[in-house]
Amino acid sequence: MRERATGRPSLLRSFSPTRVDSEVYGRMLTECRDWPLQSVWIEAGPRGLRIQTGLGGVCPLYLAHRDGRLDASWQLMELRAHLTPKHLEEREVMRLLTGHPRYGHDTLFTTIKRLSERSTAYADAAGLRMDYPVAAEHAQPSALADGTEEHALVDAFETLTSHVHAKRAITPKRTAAQLSGGMDSTNLAISLALAHPGAITPCALLIGGDAGPQQEARRRTVIEQTGFAADVTVSATAHPALFPHGLRRSRAKVISPLDEPHLEAADALAQALRSRDIHTVVAGFGGDEVARVRRPDGGPALTPTAPTWCGERVRDLLGEVNTSIAPATVAPETALIALEVATPLLARRGLWALAPFTDPDMVRFGQRLPVAWKADKRLLHRRLAARGLPEDVVNPPQRENFGHVMNRAVHTYATRLLRGWGRDLHLIEQGFVDAAALAEAVERAAVSAQDAAPYRTGLFLITAVELALRAL
Repeated sequence: MRERATGRPSLLRSFSPTRVDSEVYGRMLTECRDWPLQSVWIEAGPRGLRIQTGLGGVCPLYLAHRDGRLDASWQLMELRAHLTPKHLEEREVMRLLTGHPRYGHDTLFTTIKRLSERSTAYADAAGLRMDYPVAAEHAQPSALADGTEEHALVDAFETLTSHVHAKRAITPKRTAAQLSGGMDSTNLAISLALAHPGAITPCALLIGGDAGPQQEARRRTVIEQTGFAADVTVSATAHPALFPHGLRRSRAKVISPLDEPHLEAADALAQALRSRDIHTVVAGFGGDEVARVRRPDGGPALTPTAPTWCGERVRDLLGEVNTSIAPATVAPETALIALEVATPLLARRGLWALAPFTDPDMVRFGQRLPVAWKADKRLLHRRLAARGLPEDVVNPPQRENFGHVMNRAVHTYATRLLRGWGRDLHLIEQGFVDAAALAEAVERAAVSAQDAAPYRTGLFLITAVELALRAL
């Protein structure tokens, strides 16, 4: 299974089993391993199964093995037959509750593994074994050649972006581009729209609040000056997280605790796109790499600080936050984690996500970008300016985020749920959460949406995990 690549013919064309000799089979395997886009391939033989994945990680593949049978899905909760609240992977719970997720084979459940990028899984009657690949090589920032002017670097970025977009055989009229107004998605959307004038559908969740009018005005300017198809937007405030009739509560059996926090609004947007017959969404995940400076030695291993409501079991595990994780990945680890959060809900609605910033060519460009051009994503800002966009689009005065939306959701819904559950939480029972400290945080968050701000992430995550565990 793989993404279609422009101009890449395939040896794998048969729709039914075909007998081939070892030489042809070897060439087919080489083709799979060398495929430049997302791919997963399965080999079956007398000794069992071997499953491998190449570059990508666009949509996570989860694996579960029991009684000689291997089950796999892009949706964690489709493997619910393998899940119970007693099978929690303690290190993953610690990482989730302290806000330090790491990428690798482990998931929130001991019975489920993730086929991480470039990994191999072996399954036979005895069980499931996972092997990591060698660490990916990363480049360090370099210097521009003497005499290189700003426009040359901007032009190089435009050329590279167009090259990365062109690797996939997209259908423009069935393709949407996230255009939230942020630097990452906006730059990608503009490049795609320039390549396919009037055909690409812009889409976004509207944040509302104080910065809402600014976001809408900035998006409108970009759309009018670039040339897109009709816009598709959904108000995030109209579809709040944890809303009683929203997906996370009404269909808890199919919603993973790792799903998009603003799932209700994101799903409404996905449905709106499908009603337009869209099947591909281009997203800005991974754009932070153009602003990240890597230390040659990787830097010191950081130990997270546990929020006050974390139990002793979490505190005892803080030193293991960086153990049993994948070696250095080709795409940024943060992007792979973000994709795991965002892409399953799109897949459930028949949408495939493309993340050009995770492309190896784009990643290496970002790694080698001079430090001065990484600061505050200077290159991405200057590219928008070079396109003639006004200053309030290039450098918006107000920050645009969903913080106020989640504040209100936690204040209104999470506190009610947590109050109702009291101490009857799986996370409390298993020592991950301190009951007294959690109760204090809930009472403070229940005062007002503003008072919920310091606790919003933690209380949302505890609520989301608990909802999923109660549905098992």
